[in-house]
Amino acid sequence: MWRATAKPVRLAILDGRACLPLLVTVTYWSWTTLYIGVLGTALFATISFFGLTLPAALRTVRRLITGPVRSGRPTWKRRRYG
Repeated sequence: MWRATAKPVRLAILDGRACLPLLVTVTYWSWTTLYIGVLGTALFATISFFGLTLPAALRTVRRLITGPVRSGRPTWKRRRYG
C-alpha cells in the first residue's frame, strides 16, 4: 500500500495536474473555458509524454531562456559599476 505513494497521481493516461483545466471547464461551462481546458490538458499531456512534470518543464524553459552562460557569483555579490 505505501510503496506507490511517491508515484505521480494518474487518471487513466493523464497526470493528475492535467485534469485541473478540465475541472475549471466543468465548474464554469462555456465554449471559451472548454477551449482553455482542452488546450491545457493537451499541454500537460505533451509535457507528460516527454517524461517531465510541470515544475521540471518550467525549469527547462527557464534554462532555455537564460542561456548556457551563467556567472559563478551570486547576484548580490556582483560588482555593478566596477
